[in-house]
Amino acid sequence: MTIVKEQVGFRMKQYASQWFTAQPLLEFSHSFIEEKLAETMMFGELAAIHYHMFEGKDADIDGAAAAIELFILASDILDDLEDGDAPSKPWMQAPLPVALHVATSLVTLSQQALIHSTSDPVLRGELAVMMNTQLIQSANGQMTDLVNDTHTEESYFQMVRGKSASLLVMACMAGVLLAGRPWNETVAEYAAELGISAQLRNDCRDLLRWDEKSDFLNRKQTLLTMYLLEGPDEQVGWIRDYYNGSGTKSDVTGNKELFLQACEQSGVVLYGSVVSRMHYNRFQELLAELQADAFWKDKLLQQLAGGQSA
Repeated sequence: MTIVKEQVGFRMKQYASQWFTAQPLLEFSHSFIEEKLAETMMFGELAAIHYHMFEGKDADIDGAAAAIELFILASDILDDLEDGDAPSKPWMQAPLPVALHVATSLVTLSQQALIHSTSDPVLRGELAVMMNTQLIQSANGQMTDLVNDTHTEESYFQMVRGKSASLLVMACMAGVLLAGRPWNETVAEYAAELGISAQLRNDCRDLLRWDEKSDFLNRKQTLLTMYLLEGPDEQVGWIRDYYNGSGTKSDVTGNKELFLQACEQSGVVLYGSVVSRMHYNRFQELLAELQADAFWKDKLLQQLAGGQSA
């Protein structure tokens, strides 16, 4: 790892202590940050790797990584509140108004922390514009996903480029800008490819789940469910009927084995895995073309290798 998780977590709490003067806000924030420390800090890692990849020297990269992870934490909280799942998380056990307020406060704190990772006033402005641009794109994609308004392959990829890929672009580009380099279109493109690849892996997982996060039970429109619904009537007719509004969730909860059989017969998971790999391969091609430090390019590949095998 290029960052020390405990150090980044300390900086996250330090930022909260510095700017949150309301004691309840500070206490809830520290509690939520502590929960975050049980997870990986991939987005902070991406910022740090790109900073070193482009030979950064003077910025506070640990502070920048902490800033990025503060936003990812806020995003995770809002996602869980919107989906109504993950009941064990501390923000799901807090009163809803409190959890919402902490999440929105962390969004602002993350922006404040990122611009304070450099003393250069021009670079601060560039970071703020970049971050806000990517967050607005993410908000658009998230809204499309919330209202389940992806009925074509084109609209699906547009949603993913907004919801998921823009956050990876934000993390990678923060490192590039802090290294004193301008916006890099190749980095932006391969970060988007990474986001699409990762979302497709998540979709493969959530398609086969049989709980509150099941894409099928929730009638989620994804590239994989669209592929599945194109199957013959004898295989997926009942699935298509359910997606068209026939019956309720309780009517199909006993059909798990039948559903898994339809998935196996259709080859939908293999299809999702192949498309995910295609986008990851495109990321690798773009990374190979990038003029940047070879040692850190290899570090990036090593950092991402675990996710590809998961």
